[in-house]
Amino acid sequence: MLLDTLGGAFEELARERSLGALALGTAVVLLKTTAGLLALALVQLWGARLGRRLLLIANGGASAVLVVWGGANVLVGALVLADVVTPSAPVHERELRWHVLFWDMWFLVWGLTLAVAVVLYRRQPGRHL
Repeated sequence: MLLDTLGGAFEELARERSLGALALGTAVVLLKTTAGLLALALVQLWGARLGRRLLLIANGGASAVLVVWGGANVLVGALVLADVVTPSAPVHERELRWHVLFWDMWFLVWGLTLAVAVVLYRRQPGRHL
């Protein structure tokens, strides 16, 4: 579902349905689930068991990665779509639009939202949001 909006190597790998594709897909799901649980730990009582330092470092680092990754891809993709930058290889405009307006934008929004949560969490010593 929506594989044709991904494009490139990820789309090809997913369409293979090989053991490698399954392993990569499983690893991505586990990584995103772990990141989601760490973010949720900022606002749940059970998160206190993980420790403030771990939550701040893990969620702060995840936020930085998401903002940089999403922001860079949205910016570069938008520049290509606006014909400000001309890539050396052909671009599939439909896939690029999906990345700029949805896939990579989602990473950027996720990272910014997580950054706000980390700042609020940090301002309340010893307490969860």
